[in-house]
Amino acid sequence: MKSIYIGAKKGFFEYVLTCFGIIFLLASPSLVTGVNSFAGSVYTIAEEISRPGELSYYSHSETRSFPKMPEARSVVFHQQMTEKPLFPYMLDLYSYSFLLLAGSLLIAVATASSASVLVSCCSSSIRRYVVKLAQVMEALPDVFFIFSIQLALVWIYKQTGWEIAAAYSTPQHRLFFLPLFTLSIVPAIYLFRLQTLLIDEEKEKEYVLFAKSKGLSNGYISLHHLFRNTVMEAIAHVPALILLVFTNLIVLELLFHSEGVMSFIIGDQPASSRAFLIIMLMTPFFAGIKGTIHYRAKFYGKTIGGTGK
Repeated sequence: MKSIYIGAKKGFFEYVLTCFGIIFLLASPSLVTGVNSFAGSVYTIAEEISRPGELSYYSHSETRSFPKMPEARSVVFHQQMTEKPLFPYMLDLYSYSFLLLAGSLLIAVATASSASVLVSCCSSSIRRYVVKLAQVMEALPDVFFIFSIQLALVWIYKQTGWEIAAAYSTPQHRLFFLPLFTLSIVPAIYLFRLQTLLIDEEKEKEYVLFAKSKGLSNGYISLHHLFRNTVMEAIAHVPALILLVFTNLIVLELLFHSEGVMSFIIGDQPASSRAFLIIMLMTPFFAGIKGTIHYRAKFYGKTIGGTGK
């Protein structure tokens, strides 16, 4: 019980430090004018996010006007910016981006885990070919996959007239399943490569040879022993996986013309509103990371001495 309390206290302290790190990052542009200005910006952002109900965002609009006759009828555009309450407007954008992040992670984990177990049951030649293919795909940027999927949809539509899915979001219809699938590709490849390497290393251990000598099939060994013992090592890479999905979401929202939290965060908006949204988006994933770390430590505590093999 005492260890749980200490762990929770340490986790809360790290969470507070992370929140202040976000505030410092968004206040950093004020360093140009001096340290005092930076300290004032940090205080202002921290004070404003403590009152989320009063946070606001900038709404940009454009109006047209026509000069009076007999002047030339040229159109004059006027840029306008109005300040509006952040909530409840931002809840829709937040839920959309959060579902994309969480859903893509779940799809990537499920796909990579299933594929790594299936590949481990194949022959060594097939396994080497699949691993090399994964290495090539891992080197490709996420933009390549987004453009490839969009071009494939357009090509199929031009050839057959069948619209499988829209290639871009519109104000009337926001894409969900296509960005969700696209966002899961890169983390799935990364996790599959990692899991495959861990399984190959695990196969060299003595307990695998002992299991084979007992007549156990490769599928049973891969699923009940190799996967269980390597998934704990893969959990250590969850923070890198989440960071990968976060960075890919920025590009995905821009290329799919999807309005989400990331588009708001990188836009011209108040620093306090952006800081609060980043903290909102970070909090559930921070809790998830701490939970997996605790579970991993508990697992190794139970399997010390090789009893989990």
